[in-house]
Amino acid sequence: MQIIKADKQHVDGIAKVCTAGYWATYGDTHPEAYISRVIEEFYNADRIRQEVETSSRQWGGYFVAVEDEQVIGVGGGGMTGDNTGEIFVLYIDPERRSEGIGTKILEAITAQQREFGARVQWVSVVSGN
Repeated sequence: MQIIKADKQHVDGIAKVCTAGYWATYGDTHPEAYISRVIEEFYNADRIRQEVETSSRQWGGYFVAVEDEQVIGVGGGGMTGDNTGEIFVLYIDPERRSEGIGTKILEAITAQQREFGARVQWVSVVSGN
């Protein structure tokens, strides 16, 4: 497994992992219509393609965990202040949880944010997640 910056070839894998991860995370706590709406808005191929092609301090792009040419984990974040970074998305294939994949993606995002000048990093999660 390797952690790399995502490019166009990873778009479908990002969509797949984020969709499965979102359902696995929120399927028991949020209405199905809400989950479907969020996935349609944020994890559609057109949006992901645009986000893969865009990188800045505010959105550092996606990092992916890839094994046998398959995306098995996804994460991304950006700077929300001069020295503050935030994790915006972090999902792992539900079948691959508890293998340390998320930790490795988090380390890549953290290293990027440190390069951008971060000394503080935030992440928001729903209660019970």
